[in-house]
Amino acid sequence: MKKFNKNLISVVVLAIFLQLVTPLLAFAKSGNNSLIINTNYNDEDSKKEIVVDYVDYWKIPDEKTEDLKDPQSQLDFVNLYKEKTNEEISKDLGEMKSSNKSEENNGMYFATIEGLEKGAYLLRYRSNDQSKLYIPFLALIDENTENPLIIYPKKAPDELTLTKRDKNSNEVLKDVGFEVVNEKGETLTFEKIKDDQGKEKLTYKKDGEIKEIFTDEKGQIKIYGLEEKVKFKETKPLKGYESQVGKESELAQTGSIEMLNEKDNPENHFSFQKIDGTNNNPLEKAVFKVQEKTKDGYKDMEENGKVYTLTSEKNGEFKTKNLPYGDYRLIETKAPQGYVPELESINFTISENSHTKKIKVKNYKPTTPGPNGGNNRLSKRVDAMAKTGDATIYLILLIGLVMIGCGVKFVRAKE
Repeated sequence: MKKFNKNLISVVVLAIFLQLVTPLLAFAKSGNNSLIINTNYNDEDSKKEIVVDYVDYWKIPDEKTEDLKDPQSQLDFVNLYKEKTNEEISKDLGEMKSSNKSEENNGMYFATIEGLEKGAYLLRYRSNDQSKLYIPFLALIDENTENPLIIYPKKAPDELTLTKRDKNSNEVLKDVGFEVVNEKGETLTFEKIKDDQGKEKLTYKKDGEIKEIFTDEKGQIKIYGLEEKVKFKETKPLKGYESQVGKESELAQTGSIEMLNEKDNPENHFSFQKIDGTNNNPLEKAVFKVQEKTKDGYKDMEENGKVYTLTSEKNGEFKTKNLPYGDYRLIETKAPQGYVPELESINFTISENSHTKKIKVKNYKPTTPGPNGGNNRLSKRVDAMAKTGDATIYLILLIGLVMIGCGVKFVRAKE
């Protein structure tokens, strides 16, 4: 009887033990780990704050987690799934589950996933915009993982903009062809994907069909979804810019890049002819200095450390070198022998069609009536000085008057 009682007590104790332990085992199997994922960010296109409502996730089968030991292998794993649909991922990894709906907390939004077992999970923001396939991210949970684990994932694909301009005119250049290459020299490919407003966006896609891309009406190319720094390599320049083939931009992954082109044989010059003001005969050996208009006024241009000058040839003609677009003027520093220098500046502008224009600059001999009625060299010089605001003549007159006054006073004192 005592033996029966002992057996009965053992059975009861075992039953109680199993009843207590079984739920704990089940609880341990289901897990008690939690993830808290930040789900709000500022969209670069709309400049508005975006809040993602849900985070979808898949538990990665144990046999697929063996190689997720270092950051590079984890990045490679994510890249395998970043362009796949939910259905394609589920076919490979199993059932897709979703987080609780995002909730606001101190101005930020977070989605919560609870009851996770130890293991590896692939997660991705839920998106209805196929032009913004959010980049997946991993969560690895083991005995050392903080619980709950807070994650700030990489947000929507970033945008990189190239603008192509003419170096001299600053005008944008459309229909210029480029390839996009990474630091290894590999050419990237793209696909046009429509966003939720029906706008096509050139988005990076491995094994995409678009390899060569062209600047639009604004001289721009916008690309999305880059994972690394890239540079634009010119493949099809415009007519007149053929030497730009192969030219590369700086490296960048987001933001803006500007590339400037200069024509192979630019004609950014201006022509002049020096002539006699009475008979239009050409005059040689007239010397001019060139001044450039700046924000602080006109300043002498320099070439090889000296003031940039031009000299008329036997036919009276001379022209500037190729100059950047802008406003300039000539100042005559030496007239042809026997002629009065032209003291008025000759203004001109370098633009797209400036090479088709010519200005005739006249000189007059001292004894020849000038255009303003002067009949000798002195009258023309005085008249020109007055026009240009030259203070020299006024200073001479003032000194003369002072000397006359002093002379009169001296004579009167002597008397």
